[in-house]
Amino acid sequence: MWTCPKCQQTFYHRNQSHSCGQFSVEGFLAGKTDQTKSLFEAFLEAYRAIGPFSLHPVKTRIALLTKIRFASVNKLGVNWLDGHLVMTELHDQPAIFYKIDNLGNRFFVHHFRLHSEDDISPTLLKYMALAYKVGNREHIKPGTTGQKRRDDKNKRKGNS
Repeated sequence: MWTCPKCQQTFYHRNQSHSCGQFSVEGFLAGKTDQTKSLFEAFLEAYRAIGPFSLHPVKTRIALLTKIRFASVNKLGVNWLDGHLVMTELHDQPAIFYKIDNLGNRFFVHHFRLHSEDDISPTLLKYMALAYKVGNREHIKPGTTGQKRRDDKNKRKGNS
């Protein structure tokens, strides 16, 4: 683990990019409605049932972190919560995810919106658990490096 000497935030990788500054959950929640604060707490409580994690407040959102950031609450509206889950595979579920960003076929950022606690459905919980595994780096095979994994993947695809 690496700690940024300026802001004292802890990261899995040395010199990991981040919003260097003093941010807080309280600052993120300041001025938000009771409904969205309840959605925020319900989302965190659902994740606590999956496993332990740390909250990592940054300039624009609250990230959830184990070994790496795996989920985030990006924005709280008047009556909704926008967030995302980071997974290693594309899960095209339009009823749950309104947008999916492809980060070099390595990670897929699945964006969702909650309007009520009922939106934390069994299906969403399944994807939350998959993202949690990414946070714990369970997708990384022991003894491999990132470059070796990319080289092996290209060989399997026939791209030498």
